[in-house]
Amino acid sequence: MSGRLRLTDSPASGVIMGNNVKTSLAEILSPIDPLMARVDVEILEKMKTGISLIDEGAFHLFKKGGKKIRAALIILCSGLKNAIPDDVVEVAAAAEIVHAATLIHDDIIDGSIYRRGELTVAKKYGNRVAVLVGDYLYTRALEVAVGSDRLDLFPIMVAATRDMVKGELYQIEYSTIDRISKEHYYRIIEMKTARFMAACAKLGGVKAKMSEEESDVLYQFGLNLGFAFQIVDDTLDVVDMAGVTGKDTGNDFINGKITLPFLHLLEVSGPKEREELSALAAAPDENSWSRVRGRLIESGSVDHCIEVSTGYVKKALKYLDFFGTSLHKDIIVNLAGFLLERNY
Repeated sequence: MSGRLRLTDSPASGVIMGNNVKTSLAEILSPIDPLMARVDVEILEKMKTGISLIDEGAFHLFKKGGKKIRAALIILCSGLKNAIPDDVVEVAAAAEIVHAATLIHDDIIDGSIYRRGELTVAKKYGNRVAVLVGDYLYTRALEVAVGSDRLDLFPIMVAATRDMVKGELYQIEYSTIDRISKEHYYRIIEMKTARFMAACAKLGGVKAKMSEEESDVLYQFGLNLGFAFQIVDDTLDVVDMAGVTGKDTGNDFINGKITLPFLHLLEVSGPKEREELSALAAAPDENSWSRVRGRLIESGSVDHCIEVSTGYVKKALKYLDFFGTSLHKDIIVNLAGFLLERNY
C-alpha cells in the first residue's frame, strides 16, 4: 500500500464526496486564505513574550506551519449560516495554540525525535524547556479566550483542554497490550482528539451567535470527524514513511501504544499468532515493528481502519444536513474528504 490513504481503496468507501474532491489542503482552504493568513499573524503575536527560550521553543513548532485544521473548522463553521464574523480569527488562533501545547507535551511523553520534519521542541531545547513552553501556551490560549467579548467561549475551550489532558493520562494507563481494549482505544481518542475537534466546530457556531441547538449539532459533527481524523492518523503510522509524515513511523507501537490497526490484527489472528503478537507488543522495538507492520498490511487491518474512518465521516456529514447549501459547507465537505485521503 502506498503512503496515501485513499477513500476509494476501501470496500466500504462508496461515494461520499462525489468525484470532485480536491486532494490539496491548500486548494480546499483557498477561499479562506486571507483569514488563515491572519490566524498565522495572530498566533505569532499571541505567543510573543520577549523571553527567548519561550519564544524560540513556541515558534519552533510553527516553523513548518502545520495543517491548522482546527482553526479552519472554527472559521468555516462560523460561516455556515451568515458571513464569517471578523473577530473569529482570534478564537481560531487560540485553538491552534492549545493544539501546539498538546503536541509539545505528547512529544515529551512519547520521546519523539521529529515533528513536522523538524526536531521536536523537547529534543531541540530539552524536556524542562518543552514542559514549560507547553504550559505557557495552554495558559496563553485560555487567556485569549477569556479576553474575548464572548465569555461563553471560555467554558468550551476549558472543557476541551481538560479532556485532552485526561485523555493523555487515560492513554498512559490503558494503551499498553496488557490493558488495552477497543473500548479503551475509542475512549482515548474521544478525549484526546475528537472532543477538541468537536469543541472547535461548536466554537465557530457560538462565535457566530447560532442557537444552542445549531451549536450542539456542530459539536456532534466535529466529534465524529475527530474520530475519523485520529483513526486515519493511527493508520498512517503503519503505512507511511517518515519522509512523508515528518514523524517517526511506527512510533506508537515502539512506544508501547496499541491503536486500532493492531487491535484489529489481534481480532483476526489465530490463538498462536495472537500470543506471538502480544509478546512482540509487550517488548516493542524496531525489529518487532518491522514484522508487525507487514502483518498489519497483509491482514486487512489497514483497510478495516479506512472503513471505520469512512463510517465516521459519513455520520459527521449527516449532521451538516441541518444547514443549508453554502460555500463554507462545500469547503467543509471537501475538507472531510481530505482528512480521509491525506498522506500527512
